[in-house]
Amino acid sequence: MKKTLQTIAMSLFTIAHVFGQNPYPCELSGGEGDAATGGLSSTQQGQYHDNGAYFNILEINQPVNLVSARVFANGPGPRTLAIFSTEGDPLIFEVYDLPDGESIVEFDWELSPGSYGFGSMSDNPQLWRDDANSEVNYPYEIGEYGAITGTNIQGQNEFNYYYFFYDVTLEPQGPTVNSGGYPCWNVELLDVEPISAVGGGENGNDCWGWTDPDSGREIAIYGRSNGTAFIDVTEPTNIKYFANLPTATSPSLWRDIKVYDGHAYIVSEAGGHGMQIVKLEALLELPLDQVTQIEPTAFYGGFGNAHNIMINEETGYAYAIGTSTYSGGLHILDLENPQQPVLVGSYDGAYSHDVHPIVYQGPDEDYFGREMVICFNGYSGIFIVDAEDKSDVTAVAQLGYAQSGYTHQGYVGENHRYCFFNDELDEQNFGNNTRTYIMDIADLDNPFIVGYYEADVEAIDHNMYIIGDKMYQSNYLSGLRILDVNGAPQGSLELVGYFDTNPSTDTPVFDGTWSNYPYFPSGNIAVSSMTHFFMVQPSSAIAPTGTTSVESLEAETELQVFPNPAGDVLRIEGWNGTLSLFDLSGKQCKEWKNLPGSVGLHLNTSDLPSGMYILKDETGASARLAIQH
Repeated sequence: MKKTLQTIAMSLFTIAHVFGQNPYPCELSGGEGDAATGGLSSTQQGQYHDNGAYFNILEINQPVNLVSARVFANGPGPRTLAIFSTEGDPLIFEVYDLPDGESIVEFDWELSPGSYGFGSMSDNPQLWRDDANSEVNYPYEIGEYGAITGTNIQGQNEFNYYYFFYDVTLEPQGPTVNSGGYPCWNVELLDVEPISAVGGGENGNDCWGWTDPDSGREIAIYGRSNGTAFIDVTEPTNIKYFANLPTATSPSLWRDIKVYDGHAYIVSEAGGHGMQIVKLEALLELPLDQVTQIEPTAFYGGFGNAHNIMINEETGYAYAIGTSTYSGGLHILDLENPQQPVLVGSYDGAYSHDVHPIVYQGPDEDYFGREMVICFNGYSGIFIVDAEDKSDVTAVAQLGYAQSGYTHQGYVGENHRYCFFNDELDEQNFGNNTRTYIMDIADLDNPFIVGYYEADVEAIDHNMYIIGDKMYQSNYLSGLRILDVNGAPQGSLELVGYFDTNPSTDTPVFDGTWSNYPYFPSGNIAVSSMTHFFMVQPSSAIAPTGTTSVESLEAETELQVFPNPAGDVLRIEGWNGTLSLFDLSGKQCKEWKNLPGSVGLHLNTSDLPSGMYILKDETGASARLAIQH
């Protein structure tokens, strides 16, 4: 939980965006004013209360610290005091050993603007509560910072009682760097919408994205309990929710999305859901000023529920996991025909919660060039599976680790030497702060833990992805966190930026950010939470290295490429020397050296996945092209 203000020493930065002025620049704010005290000052008529279900409503107008309050206890002993959501979910809580009678409780809890419950989580708190015979007169202003406005009692007694906390003191938080009211460092808010504005449902969950190779339009895909939202984020400060795909069966907390060859593949834990397939190009004709209800382009019913899906874009194989088949292990699909997936293999040796399939390019010569799947298997730890032969998928290694709670998700670094993963229950089970583990996979038969990075907050970790030397984490109540992974050989990572989607708390509970999609060519990042959808932009100061920016690849001198889009063969004219091909994340995908001199040259592109690329020769001449198979 956030009990002290994290001070950030940094110079504010300005970023020029192609879409114009950012409405939410990171800036210093707050920190002015003296502490203020409000609420009832002393007890009147009432009793020591034996029910922790009721609390006062605390309205907060600006970022503040809840400093202290006076309480009256019937007997000494521990009481769990808490800040709740107005629905009663605990957001911040701590056990205090109170003396008998009157005492002052020092909280030092950070609160963001909003409505909260202020009470006790103890079943029988035995703290004084004023009742209807007292002169209770809401609201009780606490300076300009907020007010105690009533209780969570329903009906005629809502304003007749006053719970537990007297002389409540608030003070303004110190100056913070924030963007649109969200604490940030090297990451700015572009736009945010509540889930009610992008399709509704009980909760949001996963997100992914797609860029149209012809127009460059960027589409974010946001999972919700009751369906999937398609959001045009090409103008990221004015995003447009324009299409909705309802759930295939019933609502579910879990939904997962990945994209391959211009198609979105959507699975859910809803019973009998199967896999919905949406051809994304077809959505480009829909109007942006209204929401169109759509149906799947195709459907795969080879499983019912599924927890997750990952796709190896190099090979075109999808891995559905946590399904109703193969003990929740790997359900492997060939996506050569993207609308007619074909089951080609499986692995039932263990349930998988998430996986990262790769064509291994690391130091282990025994597996170089083979399709390997790093499996994050919940209570079973890590499995490494050889999936090159889909008819004979076998595990080559299994790894556990100290304080293992539930191995949740991970991602392999781009040099395939290290795999980074997280544990979803170690914060709750062992009292750890957010941990990111670093696993050496130079020898796939014998992986080992190099070390771990531990954050300064205790939020539960969830999903992470990597571009170059930067890792993009979505960690529930601490939001988006960006880490530099260059210290992996030494077992260390470095925080270089963050965007806190839930400023009031970092407690280890299952609420807040779910996932992120950092692969848009614009560099903007889609962030999904259980209550909101965000578009943010990292500072250029923390751009990934180890990859090349799109802007630096494109030059005034153009190469001539035919056809465009290309298929399996690309014809090029006007080139000089070595040719290099990059994807839109800036990663070099292919290089042609010692090419024979000729007026025209044909290059084989059949082994490259469909998508947008930039071709560049050694003089700097370049061409943007699409490959479609």
